[in-house]
Amino acid sequence: MAFFRSLNTNPDDWAGQYLSDGILPSISRGSTVGIGALKNSDVLTAVSIIAGDVARFPILEFEDKDDTFVEDDEVTYLLNKKSSEIISAYTWKFAMVANAILTGNAYSRIKRDPRKRGPQAHKPLEFEFFAPSQTNINQINTTSGAKYVYQFTPDDGRKMIECKPEDVIHMKFFSTDTILGRSPLLSLGDEMNLQSSGVNTLSKFFKSGLKSAVLEVPGSRLNKKARKKIREDFEYAQSTGGNAPVIIDSTMKYTPIEVDTNVLNLINSNNWSTNQIAKALRIPAFKLAVNSPNQSVKQLQEGYVKYDLPFYLTPIKQELMLKLLSDEDRHDRYFDFDISKEIGMAVADIATLQQNGIYSNNEGRRELGKKPIDDPNMNRYQSSLNTVFLDKKEQYQDQKGGEGNESNTGIKNDTI
Repeated sequence: MAFFRSLNTNPDDWAGQYLSDGILPSISRGSTVGIGALKNSDVLTAVSIIAGDVARFPILEFEDKDDTFVEDDEVTYLLNKKSSEIISAYTWKFAMVANAILTGNAYSRIKRDPRKRGPQAHKPLEFEFFAPSQTNINQINTTSGAKYVYQFTPDDGRKMIECKPEDVIHMKFFSTDTILGRSPLLSLGDEMNLQSSGVNTLSKFFKSGLKSAVLEVPGSRLNKKARKKIREDFEYAQSTGGNAPVIIDSTMKYTPIEVDTNVLNLINSNNWSTNQIAKALRIPAFKLAVNSPNQSVKQLQEGYVKYDLPFYLTPIKQELMLKLLSDEDRHDRYFDFDISKEIGMAVADIATLQQNGIYSNNEGRRELGKKPIDDPNMNRYQSSLNTVFLDKKEQYQDQKGGEGNESNTGIKNDTI
């Protein structure tokens, strides 16, 4: 199937394909993608963790040349505080990431100020979120090649809105054609169905398993109709009697069925599906209540932020740079998530790097998640007077041995 449709395509043809492939959200029973996937508690937890982590990290703008902060109130305000008139930045980022995982795609229209011209013309005013079900990507074939546009259908009665790609933030984490993303949940159909079957087995056991029994009528040959009648009468007596005893006569023999609880324990303790969900969504299994031996929670969390979360952070940074920065600014600036408070170095380690001339004071402040101080001295590198370059070591020793006299190198000791 095509991932985008031509403008002359029948609009009734594409929706079913999008739903079946998980591009549009679905609430159908047993769906492994879209909103229906949130019925699985492991998927709900994993999506909440990833979307919450991405949303809580501030997005900052930096200069390429020295990695210093750029005080761009208009853009960073939208990304970190208020994305539109009615949506906070946290809510907007959470919804975008959640939709990108569940359906493969998340969309927001960039509203720009039409009154601004020149270098300020690209500055956004707000981000207008649209659900995947309200969005369609159309291909337009021209003499210069194929182009595509985004079409949004608001649910408040407004007319359809058509936007160029540069005016749309389109988040996607996995794509095979660069146009549309695919949900990682598409690979979890068997695992999620296995979990559902296990839950249904437990539910049936607790609903009827404790009452399962064999009711015999010795010395009788009952036909199908008679057996059905006795079963219905006995089930009626059980359902209406509550905890009261069931009365049977001497012609009947009641034998309870023993249920092997080892099967139930196996269902209840099976973590295979949970591990598969964690693997597909790139989060450590301990976040889904699965024990991870031989590693501390701190080590697992740092590994998750350093090596797994970038799978989500990097596409978002690239998309924001592409859509929110002008071509000129992209050569000199970049966006990045501030995760220093999560995996930042200890203060003692930063101090050691500063004393050895590896970090300036402002670079050390950045590692701690603090803004730089506007003082030229804060950008200077420090060095200890107790060290000497290797190629000057012998010269320094000769100089020390001279006890203040000129050595054969011609350098006085008091100049060191």
